[in-house]
Amino acid sequence: MSIAIDEATRRGDSGKSTRQQLLDAAPPAHGSSSSGKVCLVGAGPGDPELITLKGLRYLRAADVVVYDRLINVSLLDEVRPEAERVFAGKEPGCHPMKQEEINSLLIKYARQGQLVVRLKGGDPFVFGRGGEEALALADAGIPFEIVPGVSAAIAVPAYAGIPITHREYSSSVTIVTGHEDPTHTSPTVNWERLAKLDSTLVILMGMTALASITRQLLQGGLHPDTPAAVIQQGTVPQQRVVTDTLVNIAEHARTAGIKPPAVVVIGAVAALSDPLAWFEAARSDVNRSVERLKE
Repeated sequence: MSIAIDEATRRGDSGKSTRQQLLDAAPPAHGSSSSGKVCLVGAGPGDPELITLKGLRYLRAADVVVYDRLINVSLLDEVRPEAERVFAGKEPGCHPMKQEEINSLLIKYARQGQLVVRLKGGDPFVFGRGGEEALALADAGIPFEIVPGVSAAIAVPAYAGIPITHREYSSSVTIVTGHEDPTHTSPTVNWERLAKLDSTLVILMGMTALASITRQLLQGGLHPDTPAAVIQQGTVPQQRVVTDTLVNIAEHARTAGIKPPAVVVIGAVAALSDPLAWFEAARSDVNRSVERLKE
């Protein structure tokens, strides 16, 4: 991937390197003895071109990049060859590096005077543990900055042709996790209460528990025929979309072989996926063009 940024933006008026400008821009941290800095950067939901220009600027200047499993790996091509790359990804039930270890790693590199980019899928503050990492940095007196990213909660439905709000169908949206902290002794998400909100529900990390979630929504009074959609690997060419009613969506997704990462949308707006399936149409046009070239 190659995205051009104005040379004046790269250089800055002071003539300093981009790296030094970004280090100098660090807000003062109470009790800090660090000359380094950590920036929590949202990489977006999958399509590498959805990273922000500011996020890309930090990525290109970084001394160390600590990255997650769900980022598009082509973004690492933007990192300087001499920069260190550290994989800190997690999969369901498999955490090679615990969160406390990641926090310690970020602190260690910053205390060495490094410009550290913590590259996270989507937005770092939307179910991305960015808040936990920012608190650890603040407690350690490490200067840090947040560069928001395009959240999968918004972008993935959009790539499936689903506007999460629409004046005729839904005036509010609720974003909720389907994967709660396993250390909690009781559920913190009340699905039966959410069923009564008359709001679009966008569920992240909900595939494993989808059957249970839909059952609780039905018990809460949400109509069985409420439109629903599941989008796997949204915003990239491997994207798959399954639509059905609330009562059937879990089984439909299971038989279709839908796997994480996936975003679930429940509400009237999910019915717009078919008429507004712009991304699928664009992929079909590309495939037809490729086939014609082969003839």
